[in-house]
Amino acid sequence: MTTTADTARDRDREQLHDLICRFQLCFDQRQWDTLETLLHQELYVDYSSSRATPAGIQPRATYVAARAQAQGQLSCQHSFSNLKLELGEVRATGECNYAIHRFDVRNGSTHDFFHSFGRYQFNFLRTEQGWKISGITQHLTANVGNPNLRGAARLR
Repeated sequence: MTTTADTARDRDREQLHDLICRFQLCFDQRQWDTLETLLHQELYVDYSSSRATPAGIQPRATYVAARAQAQGQLSCQHSFSNLKLELGEVRATGECNYAIHRFDVRNGSTHDFFHSFGRYQFNFLRTEQGWKISGITQHLTANVGNPNLRGAARLR
């Protein structure tokens, strides 16, 4: 028997899954204004496993500007798998594997690339506007390709 609480929980899971999909599509489609709408006004960011930047709290506009600059002219395709969500009334967490494919298509070729693989941890906060991403931690497993295409990346 499905209860109202089960239905609400399923709806939350669906909304969080959709939020991560939209988050990644914003990078692929360069929709930086839309990306800002998916984020809480301040968020915890830890990309220290793949960049020489320390973890910390930053305004969403700062996060978005840094991501747009890091992407540069590369064509990207983000994907995730194995999403695990933990739901609370106001807060939620998510963990998933990711693959980020980056191609330098400036010369009409996809032979120059830089791809990254690893695991994301997300924090979510329920707001009056719906669920927002309030924290992003990236755990890099491996990079492959030409690291010179991605100035922010550092080899491990």
